[in-house]
Amino acid sequence: MSLATKIFLGFVALLLGFALLAYWSVVQIRSVGEDLYSLKVGHVALAQLLTQLDTHEQNRFRDLEQGLEQTDPASQLLAFQIANGYFPEATRSVLEQIRIVAEAQKEAPGHADFYRRLITLTDQLEKQNDGVDQLSRSLLEGPRTPEALAAAKERLKELEIALRSTIWQLHRVVSDATNLTMERSRRQEDETGLRILTWIGLALGLGALLTLLMARALAPIRRLVVYARAISRGDYAQTVGPVADAQLGFLADELTQMARARQEREAELDRQADELERAYRRVEDLKRYHESIVRSLRTAILVTDRELKVTSTNPAAQAMLGVGAEGLRGHGLEELPLGQLLVQQLGEVETLLARTAPTNLRSVPLSTLLVDVTVAPFESERGEHLGLVIALEDVTDAVHTKEALIRSERLAAIGRMSAHVTHEIRNPLSSIGINAELLADLSGQRELDHRSADEARTLSRAIVKEVDRLSAITDDYLRFARLPRPELVDVDLGELLRTIGAFVKPDLLAAQVQLELRIGEALPKLAVDPDQLRQALLNLVRNAKESMPEGGRVILGAEPSGDGVEVFVRDSGVGIPEGHLDRIFDPFYSTKMTGTGLGLTLTQQIVGEHGGTLKVQSTQGVGSEFRIHLPLRQTLKTKGIFEPDGVAIGPIG
Repeated sequence: MSLATKIFLGFVALLLGFALLAYWSVVQIRSVGEDLYSLKVGHVALAQLLTQLDTHEQNRFRDLEQGLEQTDPASQLLAFQIANGYFPEATRSVLEQIRIVAEAQKEAPGHADFYRRLITLTDQLEKQNDGVDQLSRSLLEGPRTPEALAAAKERLKELEIALRSTIWQLHRVVSDATNLTMERSRRQEDETGLRILTWIGLALGLGALLTLLMARALAPIRRLVVYARAISRGDYAQTVGPVADAQLGFLADELTQMARARQEREAELDRQADELERAYRRVEDLKRYHESIVRSLRTAILVTDRELKVTSTNPAAQAMLGVGAEGLRGHGLEELPLGQLLVQQLGEVETLLARTAPTNLRSVPLSTLLVDVTVAPFESERGEHLGLVIALEDVTDAVHTKEALIRSERLAAIGRMSAHVTHEIRNPLSSIGINAELLADLSGQRELDHRSADEARTLSRAIVKEVDRLSAITDDYLRFARLPRPELVDVDLGELLRTIGAFVKPDLLAAQVQLELRIGEALPKLAVDPDQLRQALLNLVRNAKESMPEGGRVILGAEPSGDGVEVFVRDSGVGIPEGHLDRIFDPFYSTKMTGTGLGLTLTQQIVGEHGGTLKVQSTQGVGSEFRIHLPLRQTLKTKGIFEPDGVAIGPIG
């Protein structure tokens, strides 16, 4: 028989002994529990019911005796009514409950005689209670003569003695049965405890014997343990010696083979360690090479971990941020001015860890500098996100150069605008001069006939019209030239569109143009200048109306779009010729006979100041659609510089 089999059989014998002990203990405890349960649902319940019955009967006899003692017929009748109104039903209910308990437990082992005796006494008590019910009803319904009352009093005394005697017997029977059951449970508990202790002693003795036998059988294992420890220390010269048991001998052979294999593996590991050391030195050299390259870069570099704490920087970053290496490493990104800048531009910086593509910011202010920022994920070879790599490039000089060029272009544009405005003003002034001379000639006449008066009024209206035209030209020019920087507030875009729709609807209806609002659900609030955005949308709606001289439909709406909101104005007008699409945003360009040509230019400038874009699609004979994309977060210019493509640039010095 093998060693494992011997150990297994020993444990099986020990487990069987404890299993038998546990089973017998459960049986005995369950027996005690049944007795206790019988006490709870039988004896205790019966004692409570008998106490309740005794109380009802005492109160009932007391009320009847008080009624018999009364001399006032009304009081006597009231006492008998009380005795007949409640107690008969309550007494029958208690007796019925006693009978239910007795019937349910009369077959219980060891308690059958007790419950049969209980049922017999309950039957006797019910008959006696019927007698009390009859006497009580006769006192209430029959004649209450002195002779009848005296006889009833004697009969009541007899019934009371009989009832109390029967109830006392019931109490005695229940009390004796309860005491007997408790005594039996106590004896059974003592016997059970003694037997359990005896079985435990036997089981422990069996366990000690099995332990001794197994210790003798496992004694050779100690030598194997000593040998295994020697192998773990690298002492391969020690031997295990002969082992009599076949299985332990097999284990000794396996340990010997393992020792030889481990000795060979350690030699191989030493060789690999030497190679790894050489590779590590090469990696260190490569790391120093890369670090020297990064240190020599003029571009500032910061690297963070997953918790967005700075782990490394280069001298350019330290110089640009004005903080030494120790002041950057280990600090959270949001603790630095750069991190606060990224929060303002991109929202929560933690969201950058989930992005797979680099994020670029152009010409953002950092202290006294303007920098281009690139935020890219720092990933391992397996694509795991290890943190962020942030590159900062100083573009202050480039932006200032660009701003100087823009100033030059702006001055040239102002020159062209001045020439155009001069031309626009000269024509109305010439017309005003001619009409004023004619009006002067007419006013020189002493008496004006009817025809001359009409001609004078016509000349006056012409002068007023040209003056209004001059006012419109100067207003549009000033609005374009002096567009203030947007004052951003959080605006409900849907509510703004509804307000614009209500404002322009009467004017559109007068031109036989139907207005339709299409406002998407769950539009986010935007930080915009509501007055400027309202002006831009009104320009687009009025242009749409003027493109439909025969009437039509204008659709004004907004919908979420990626990282912002799209606001669109769509009409069913004549459309814009393809050759004119590239020029409609140029200042003073217009296809209408009236107007300054600054409406769309001003609209594009407002959109650009909000960091948005304005696009147009048009088909002749079908209609046009203007779409404004407004980002959720805008980087506003400091002085309202306008570029034709509507892109915001950095601040002007």
